Amino acid sequence: MSGSFGRQNVQAAGTVDRNLSKIIGIATGLIAVNILAMLALSYVPAVVGLGAVLFGNFFIGIAVFAVTVGGGSWVASKGTQRGSLPLAGAGVTLTQIGYALFGATALGLAAASLRVPAIGISVVITAAITAAVAYVVFTTDRNFSGWQSYSFYLFIGGFVLGAVGFFVSPLLLVVASLVFFAAFIVSLTYEIWAVKENRYASDLRNAIGIYVAVMGVFVNVLIWVLRILELLDA
Repeated sequence: MSGSFGRQNVQAAGTVDRNLSKIIGIATGLIAVNILAMLALSYVPAVVGLGAVLFGNFFIGIAVFAVTVGGGSWVASKGTQRGSLPLAGAGVTLTQIGYALFGATALGLAAASLRVPAIGISVVITAAITAAVAYVVFTTDRNFSGWQSYSFYLFIGGFVLGAVGFFVSPLLLVVASLVFFAAFIVSLTYEIWAVKENRYASDLRNAIGIYVAVMGVFVNVLIWVLRILELLDA
């Protein structure tokens, strides 16, 4: 791994001594920037309009999300593997754009008075979920190595349910959203376990993985919080 990602201590066993404070700091910073970006963009009509068109159709929305968030995550991971900070940065930027557009659209279609409270509540809930997952991972000896695959299967399952629901029943779209939510929680579990087990040699790779998973949980929570607040505000 290139020195561009900072020096790390290698233990006698050959594993990498992770820097938890660095991982948490980078992930938290990326999350904060992304949330602020989506809030700011929610006040830009052109961005909200574009997002409404793209995410208004299930298939187009999935494609956009997959290309930006999924593709960006993949590019960022390749960048960390190759020791290329520019490539990793490009991947993170693409992921930030995907999440920011999705979140800005959800916020922009809601009343302006609900946006900041919705973000605040969603942050608290997401933090609680993340803390609960971290507690389980770090206080048990369970092997979560297979959970990366499980999250992939859940994403595929969510897509299939949503695709069927698009043509058959809107209820299945709701079920699909819950499956996607579960997929991100499972992904988050794996990423936290990967940090615990020194699965990856790069702190940046660990931070990006946690950032992507936490933001996935956050945007799903945000959608439900906005729906509830809109019902209460009606």
